[in-house]
Amino acid sequence: MPYHVADQGRFGRILVPTDGSKYSRKALSHAMGLAKMLGSSIHIIMVVDPGEFPPGMLLGLLKEDGMVQESMSKFMSLVKTRARREVMAESSICKSERIDVTCDILSGKPAEMILKYARGKKVGLIVIGSTGLRGLGRLKALGSVSRRVSELAPCPVMVVH
Repeated sequence: MPYHVADQGRFGRILVPTDGSKYSRKALSHAMGLAKMLGSSIHIIMVVDPGEFPPGMLLGLLKEDGMVQESMSKFMSLVKTRARREVMAESSICKSERIDVTCDILSGKPAEMILKYARGKKVGLIVIGSTGLRGLGRLKALGSVSRRVSELAPCPVMVVH
C-alpha cells in the first residue's frame, strides 16, 4: 500500500529499536526513507538488558557480594558506552539526511521497554529488524523481540528482513 502525505500525522514519529545488527541497520534505512517522504522524526533506541551478561560474569557470583556488584557495574558501564556509540553513529546518519532524530539508551527487557517507549512517546510506526545479534559479548537480540513487539504494539509495526 503506498504512503501518502496524509499519513504524515499518523506516522509523525517513527521508532527504530536497534542492536547494531545488519537487520536493525536495514530497518533504519527503511525508516529514513519513510521519514524523508513523510516529514517524520525518527526515535532510535537501544535497550540494554542487565539480565544478559557474559558467562564469565557467572563465575563472579561465587565471589563476595561487593566484587559481584563492582564487576556487574563495570560491565553495564561498558555495554552502555558501546550502546551510546552505536546509537550516536546511527543518529549522525539521520542528521546527514536532514532527518529530525532523537536517541535513547534504555535498560530492561527489550520487548517491554520498546513497547513502553512507543506508548509513552506516542509513536505512529515502529520499524524493527527481524533478527538481531546473539552470543557472547553482544547486546540483547531483537529476533524474538520483533515478534513480541509486532503482536503487542500500540501502532503499526514494519519488520525488516
